[in-house]
Amino acid sequence: MSGYLQPAHYVLYWKLTPEERVNLAATRSAAYAASPHLARVKPGDVLWLVNIHIGRLLLIGRILVETVVDHIEIAQDLVGAYPGDWIEADWYAIANRHRVEPLREVDITPAAALLRFASRTQDTLLLTADQRIDANQFRALRRLTEDSGRMLEDIWYSDEYVPTTAQDFLELTEDDAAYAEGKIVVRTLRQRHRNRSLVETARLRYRQQHGHLFCQVCGFDFAAVYGIDYIEAHHLRQMAALDEDHVSRVEDLAMLCANCHRMAHQRTPPYTPEELQALMAARRRDSYRSAPGGGYPDERDDHSAGD
Repeated sequence: MSGYLQPAHYVLYWKLTPEERVNLAATRSAAYAASPHLARVKPGDVLWLVNIHIGRLLLIGRILVETVVDHIEIAQDLVGAYPGDWIEADWYAIANRHRVEPLREVDITPAAALLRFASRTQDTLLLTADQRIDANQFRALRRLTEDSGRMLEDIWYSDEYVPTTAQDFLELTEDDAAYAEGKIVVRTLRQRHRNRSLVETARLRYRQQHGHLFCQVCGFDFAAVYGIDYIEAHHLRQMAALDEDHVSRVEDLAMLCANCHRMAHQRTPPYTPEELQALMAARRRDSYRSAPGGGYPDERDDHSAGD
């Protein structure tokens, strides 16, 4: 149960006008939150303010709750001078005046699938195939699990490590699919982001050695098919299992196409490139044997070559 000694973490949707979005930090501070759903919030609880823009989940503020009141004039007296128009609502959660933080924008879409809520009916967010999120999922106040609350704490105070591009999202989260949410995932994100230059160095060396980028397992060449010089870097050692002070090397990375990269992570620990090649070879042998006249040429009888 939540209380003074064990605060609860809640997610509250915060609407933004186009003007507020452009200059978020200067528009309003997180001195209070207004909503008809705040009656169950207690002093010491944490409110995470979120917004959704073009399907992206944005973390925009954090409120450490000092008190909750049900009258706007009382709320105004508690907050004091406030640089903005007040929002009228049934309930007001007032931030600890010594811990009021400005609003800012952190894209947490890459971590959306890891969030867990204290709910018997729907404890996860529903994401579309292209990782977009419907704002209707935040109509009511939603309580986070303890681990998810800690994860947002880590992201909010370490947002320089949050992936900002689709390429970062794919490579930074793929190895973490088998792990529970929490600090282990955030640490992995941090370590992977620090290794971004290592990934680029590995690609450069691979191109220098072979003349172009291609998958080490199946040989797929993105440039030959799409005209785009591209390959994904796969960490041979699971990042989540490494010590925090571990320093990865170029030799720790393999160059894989998207398909082989995803297949590598169908098992924990991931398949090695050699194991994937063996699986492909076995599958090819099975296909040949099941075809008319089955078997590889060297497996057939001598007379099968024709009379």
